[in-house]
Amino acid sequence: MSKSMQFVATHNVTADDVARATKLGVRRVDLFLSVIVVVVIVGILAQVLYSFALYLSAVAHAPEKLVGLLRFETSEIGVAALSWLSILVSLSLPVFLFYAIRSLVDTLHPASRVRRLIRNSDIIGPTTYTIDDRGVRSVRKEGPEVFLPWTTFDGVRSDAQIAVLFSKTRPKFFVPLGAFGLERDEVLAEIRSRVSRSPAPSHKWTF
Repeated sequence: MSKSMQFVATHNVTADDVARATKLGVRRVDLFLSVIVVVVIVGILAQVLYSFALYLSAVAHAPEKLVGLLRFETSEIGVAALSWLSILVSLSLPVFLFYAIRSLVDTLHPASRVRRLIRNSDIIGPTTYTIDDRGVRSVRKEGPEVFLPWTTFDGVRSDAQIAVLFSKTRPKFFVPLGAFGLERDEVLAEIRSRVSRSPAPSHKWTF
């Protein structure tokens, strides 16, 4: 039976703390998917622009036919509708590309996005953290209380200031190690030990 323990510390959680935890919690699969989306959209946009350039070159000697087609002044209404649809899709692709690139940048550098989104969040402010035999708890002054048992977690990733606890490879909770002062290393060791011993899925990992 493990030795009973309890660590308690109060920390003024800031946007920088959350940004640091978010950076630690970034999953490689999210980065990979963001890159894939950008590459696919760029490829589609290049193909559409190339096809559109060929189409324009084909009608360059008969611009009146193109104008008539776009004005639906033709018996081939279906072709005209498809032409307008192609134009609208082509114009919308740069918009999707912009958001895809922004998502990739947010994945690579989450700090600015986090600071923007949580400026007025209820997770910012003085918060008391408790690490004990049952799990982890955070109680914000005049705010919500969160308790998660050790069985929730299957992984830990940390640096010198923050420990991020994961559930099914997703970040679930973070502990500001610096708040515990000289007990910082002991707290981190206890967290790692508890997570590794909890009867959670078998793919536990730590960094």
